[in-house]
Parts: sequence; structure tokens; C-alpha cells
Amino acid sequence: MTDKHEERYRENEDHFEEEYAAEIAPNGVPYNDKEQVTKKAAGGSTTGFIALALAVLSLFTFPILFGLLSVLLGIYAYNRGATVTGGIAAIVGGLAAIVALIFRAALIGLFFSLF
Repeated sequence: MTDKHEERYRENEDHFEEEYAAEIAPNGVPYNDKEQVTKKAAGGSTTGFIALALAVLSLFTFPILFGLLSVLLGIYAYNRGATVTGGIAAIVGGLAAIVALIFRAALIGLFFSLF
């Protein structure tokens, strides 16, 4: 039993299904973005360490100010490629700011309950 597909092409032998795209298309242009990646990672890691320093500083002094700054810089560093330091800085700074706000709200509630 013969294949119908082969019979159809035997009848029309001048019909070829060949692809000429590789012969007609221009050669590929080599693209190297390693320099851009290293610049991106270097800028992100510096910002990540600055955000991490602000997050640690927010645990001891001015937690709302330094905490929110470390959250903003941590998110920026995370988007620039420093995922670990940026993420840790954003989480620690955010927790410090939230704990400080809760503590201040508790103190204000305590003072109002005295009167």
C-alpha cells in the first residue's frame, strides 16, 4: 500500500517544498549584554547595602524615617538586581516602621486612658 502523500508528489515532481530563509536571511549580529548586566548588578548591590544599613539603623534610631527610606531603597535595589540585600532591607525596614507606629499608637492610647 502506497502513501497518498508520496503519490501526490510523484505526480508533480517540479514542486519542491524547500525553505530558503537560511540562505536569504542576513547573518546574525552577535549581541553581548554582559557589560550592561554587570553595571546593573553593581548599581543594585551598592544600593542594596545602603538600604540594608538604613534598615539596621532604623532598629535603633528614627525607625519610621529610616525604615521607610530602607523600604524604598530596598525595592529599588531589588529591581536593579540585588534581590537578597534589597529584599532583606525592605522587610527589616518595613517591620521596624510598623513596630514603631504600633508602639506609638499604644503610647498615645495609654496617655488618653490616663485622663
